[in-house]
Amino acid sequence: MTRLTPHFTLEEFTFSQTATRKGIDNTPHEGILDNLCILANGMEDVRNLLNAPIHVSSGYRCPELNDLLGSKRTSQHTQGLACDFTSNAYGSPQIIFADIISSDICYDQLILEFDRWIHISFVEDGGTPRKQALIINGEGAMIYQPSRKQ
Repeated sequence: MTRLTPHFTLEEFTFSQTATRKGIDNTPHEGILDNLCILANGMEDVRNLLNAPIHVSSGYRCPELNDLLGSKRTSQHTQGLACDFTSNAYGSPQIIFADIISSDICYDQLILEFDRWIHISFVEDGGTPRKQALIINGEGAMIYQPSRKQ
């Protein structure tokens, strides 16, 4: 195992059951490895916030795998800067989503997908994170609007 940070390995950010089944080599090149370190460090911040283990379901995707999964060519997964995750030990994806938004974590994009998992992305060193929060459900994608108390 190649440890990127105390709690995250290269293998958990690059493993794909689909790639394995389809014989796709999902090995990242050197530039992507630098980005995966940025991703791992960002996920350490998330893990510290949650104080609970995280399950990464999808991380880096080579272009062939990304196309096969029907994702956009501009996906930050293809740059090694995004992952999808859950943390059953912490709580529901909705709670995780709200707690990350309320935190000082410098994410680029945070997406609650179908109320089942969280997509999070980060920017390369020197970039400015958008801190954009979205919800994707059966109706499409919408910008998250926190409810305001009257």
